[in-house]
Amino acid sequence: MADTEDFFSDKRPLDEVLKGIESLVSLPEVYLKFRQLMDNRNSSLPDFAKVVSCDPNLTALVLKFVNSPLYGFSGSVNNISVAINLLGTNRLHDLILTATVMKLAYPETMMPLKTFWRSSLYSGILARLLGRQLPIHDSESLFVAGLLHQIGYLVLYAKFPEQAKKAFLKAEAENLPAHVAELAILGFHYGEVGAKLMALWRLPVDFQVMTYYQPVPLDAPMLKIKTALLHLVHAYAHQYISGDGISIEDYIVPEVWQRLGINNDQLELALEQAKELTMGIENSILG
Repeated sequence: MADTEDFFSDKRPLDEVLKGIESLVSLPEVYLKFRQLMDNRNSSLPDFAKVVSCDPNLTALVLKFVNSPLYGFSGSVNNISVAINLLGTNRLHDLILTATVMKLAYPETMMPLKTFWRSSLYSGILARLLGRQLPIHDSESLFVAGLLHQIGYLVLYAKFPEQAKKAFLKAEAENLPAHVAELAILGFHYGEVGAKLMALWRLPVDFQVMTYYQPVPLDAPMLKIKTALLHLVHAYAHQYISGDGISIEDYIVPEVWQRLGINNDQLELALEQAKELTMGIENSILG
């Protein structure tokens, strides 16, 4: 698989877009230390617990996730050491990344913070539920991919609020997909910006590829099923949040259905479960 530099080598540079937004392009030190421990074979579980526990706010948010309906553990998990034993370091890493990103500054110029994260949570949960029904390796990671796939909007709203608003209004007035309107107004779309941001964070290339190509899933050079799934999830999340009455078919590339092969019963069950889980997590996490 290509590394990060290879993946972006033939894409139009977006570094200029990210300048001056240090609060977004720099992840907190506690997350970076956790990732360093994961790269060190000699790291022990107490090492991980010690790093996370140094940030009480992050610890509290992670424990809220662990105790939410998303995991359904019996009994209360009240410290990071227990969480590591139950989840393992890989799944805990994903939760810490999730909690870290949810703490980033967010300019509420286009969408209330709570609404943005409700959409993101729904996307992550639905991706995880549907991913389990498909021939996908490591479907658990789809929760993070779904939750982060719109992260480019944090940059667009902070850096280009007026242009982002124009693109939103253009998409609404002309019944266009968001990325098409953004390309027309800005010259790039939220998926491109999100993927570049993930590259700066040194997140897995898989996440970058899925995020970049989610708006145009048929163009994905790899991870075709995962990217198609993320495209489907994005459409249902938009419908879930907006309730605009527009047919879901208007948001989904027709070939995606064939690529995924999800039947109606599977889809309807996952949609209902995603709504229930999102509401439960929202109540415990977002308040």
